[in-house]
Amino acid sequence: MNGKRYDVAIIGGGHNGLTCAAYLARAGLDVIVLEKNEQAGGAAVTEEFHPGYRNSVASYTVSLLNPKVIADLDLARHGLAIVERPVANFWPVDEWRYLLMPYGLAKRQEAIAGFSRRDAGALVDYDAALERATAVLRDLVLKTPPNAGGGIIELIRSAVRPQAAQPFARRSAADGRSVHEERRRLPVAMVRE
Repeated sequence: MNGKRYDVAIIGGGHNGLTCAAYLARAGLDVIVLEKNEQAGGAAVTEEFHPGYRNSVASYTVSLLNPKVIADLDLARHGLAIVERPVANFWPVDEWRYLLMPYGLAKRQEAIAGFSRRDAGALVDYDAALERATAVLRDLVLKTPPNAGGGIIELIRSAVRPQAAQPFARRSAADGRSVHEERRRLPVAMVRE
């Protein structure tokens, strides 16, 4: 570090650390990012796993990359190109069977029905519940979280402020609970032996 002093040190040059560093630097702070690996990017790194075959290490989708972040950091100008996969997902079941999940509700139901008609029928309600829960979280993701450094009193004050309840105000109590309970509401395993 050559004796230079920084305003902020980000430990870990994964996609989240790099995003934080970019926003902090944009705000005028001197930022250093410290990464143990040879290449920064974390889960968003693409690696060759077999000669001639490359894949993202863990970032299977960019749907969580908020459009505001893309615009704020002008990621397209820096080389971001989003390539849509021809299918949503592929899950091998065994040596011969697989579930190829296409886009579109009707096509997804058809694919699931090959394993379970009951689960295919439940997909409409599941998708609707998931979308309601996602809408609540989508509202929260760009909000500044309470300052935990202010102690428990500040956290309680933040929780009772009217704006803290806004994302939930337009939703039913059941929808609010689903944000916390969605994992228990998953349909029966879609892939059966």
